[in-house]
Amino acid sequence: MPLEPLPERSQGMPPRPKPFHMTEPAFQNGLWVFWLTADDNVIQFVNALNCVLPFANSPFFRRAGARILVSINPRYDHREAWAFIQEVLQGETELVDLGESWEQAINGACQHEDEL
Repeated sequence: MPLEPLPERSQGMPPRPKPFHMTEPAFQNGLWVFWLTADDNVIQFVNALNCVLPFANSPFFRRAGARILVSINPRYDHREAWAFIQEVLQGETELVDLGESWEQAINGACQHEDEL
C-alpha cells in the first residue's frame, strides 16, 4: 500500500496541537508567563480572562502563528491562575456526546425558534 504524502506546512511554524497546549509558567522580565498554542478563538478567550494581562497592553507581547506568550496578571498567584486557565480550557474544548434525546430536544428548540 503506498504512503500518502504529508500535508504541506509552512516553514518554521510550530505544531498546532488540538485543541491547545500550554507550557509550564516561567518567571521572565518580572512577570510569570507561559506559551499557549491554540486556535485564534481559544487565544481570544484566554485574552479576555482577568487573570492574564491583555495581550495588546503587555510589553512582552509576542506572537508567532498560533503561539502566544501569555503574561499572568501579578494580582493573581501564578500557579493558581495557570491551573485555572488549563482547567477551563480543558473543560471548554472537550467534546461531549449529549445522547440522542438531548440532540432531539436541541433540534426541536432550534426549529421552534426559526418559526418565530
